[in-house]
Amino acid sequence: MALLGGVSVLDLSTVGPASRCTAALRDLGATVTKVLGPEGTQIEPPFFAYGAGRGMTSVRIDLKSEAGLREFLELCETADVVVESYRPGVAARLGIGYEAVRDVNPLVVYASSSGYGQDGPYAQWAGHDLNYLAVGGFLGAQGRRADGGPAIPGATIADGAGGGLHASLSICAALFHRERTGRGAYLDVSTTEGVLHLMALFVDEYLATGAETGPGTSLLTGKYACYDVYECADGKWLSVGAIEPAFFANLCRALGRAELAEHQMDDDRQDEIRAAFREVFMGKARDEWVAELAPANTCVAPVFSIAEVTRDEHLAARGAFVETSHPEHGSFRQVGPVLAGSER
Repeated sequence: MALLGGVSVLDLSTVGPASRCTAALRDLGATVTKVLGPEGTQIEPPFFAYGAGRGMTSVRIDLKSEAGLREFLELCETADVVVESYRPGVAARLGIGYEAVRDVNPLVVYASSSGYGQDGPYAQWAGHDLNYLAVGGFLGAQGRRADGGPAIPGATIADGAGGGLHASLSICAALFHRERTGRGAYLDVSTTEGVLHLMALFVDEYLATGAETGPGTSLLTGKYACYDVYECADGKWLSVGAIEPAFFANLCRALGRAELAEHQMDDDRQDEIRAAFREVFMGKARDEWVAELAPANTCVAPVFSIAEVTRDEHLAARGAFVETSHPEHGSFRQVGPVLAGSER
């Protein structure tokens, strides 16, 4: 089921949010062509990244030459989507901005992916994932490291979700709109605003009530023992997300501490509950706890390392990993098309 079968995408990006976007579009069935510059003129993705080896083709074009510009615009004539990730204003100066592409293809869906958007005080700032997470409010609500500063996230959330999935969702909506109206679209995709969308639950709470969420101040940021991580006897960790009272009661009974269930949201008892949970969880290895608690409606799950993720039986059963190959590096496994509606 190729939901985007027949959709052609020209991708001017090499890494970052825009490349996450086009990888998602490819997994949903679109035909994606990477437009790369002459060798050695720009950073290029690692051989294993962005679903390398899974149907994405590439062409090298010197966009600073007249011949290269003509070649690119000719490709645009039959493209459904163009994605670029230059600093705001650069694509227009190169002669490949939205207006130039629209002149040769009025139906094009053109997405400009940037860190902070095409205008505004920060538009020309250079940045990366961590910067966008900082401005969008994510880092401020993060857990703290030993020196009191926000912890560095273990995933490029801004690139992958704030930028990549933000852009792919908007592009799909624009393609649907085009089918209904016969009009193309220009999309100004701000990765930071994508992060803001991810943080809307906390931001909207502040705007409505004045209550500001920070580390350890709310249910979802570690205030309560029912939503936390705990070390087990083998040094591995277990995640507990027993928010609903019924799930928390199940957990307390399973741990032999049923009397704690009625104090789930008692602010004065959280240290006591955490201490009790820590003591009990240190009595068995993580996977023993998972085998016992996960089927018992307790909202627990193992905290996996990246290596463990690749060996997980559930993800394997879901077909989450595929085999691919590279002419120099040989065959290897990678995350497959896992977005709903993609072809596995």
